Amino acid sequence: MTVEGITAKERNQATVPAWGTLEASGLGTLWLAWTDRGLLRLSFERLNDVGAAEEAVPEVFAQPLERYFQGQVEDFGDVPLDLRGTDFQLRVWAALREIPWGQVRTYGGIAQRISSPRAMRAVGQANHVNPVPIIVPCHRVVEAGHHLGGYGGGVERKQLLLELEGVRIHEGVVQPGQLDLF
Repeated sequence: MTVEGITAKERNQATVPAWGTLEASGLGTLWLAWTDRGLLRLSFERLNDVGAAEEAVPEVFAQPLERYFQGQVEDFGDVPLDLRGTDFQLRVWAALREIPWGQVRTYGGIAQRISSPRAMRAVGQANHVNPVPIIVPCHRVVEAGHHLGGYGGGVERKQLLLELEGVRIHEGVVQPGQLDLF
């Protein structure tokens, strides 16, 4: 998950050699783009700015996603990523990857986790620009009142992903026993 040895400039200048699509049960088509370093983007909508040839999605990305959508516990720890963002965003995304399957955290809990306790809104913004949702599970972050809150892919998708992981939700609120404030 780390991008050690790659400067921010290098990270942001790498090219995208390929993209492809994958069908996700209940969610429809996922659009993926990757570089030789790893998965660069995962989107619920067509990637129009890729500028590369479409290819079959490599097994290193496809198999874990297929397992996930079959309801198998998947932490995506072996999926290589080519994450590009600010140092703060990278810290948030690393913290998101630590949230176990079937559990949720709050924006404030993530802010505490990355030693920026007042940065709840900034954590929300980093979630919003997360380039690889599902793999970096921003859907596992909810509001302090345990309400689902927003999601770049739509709150309906967020609820579907959480329910796939066994999270109990009633009227848009995560039910007790599934929230750990870190």
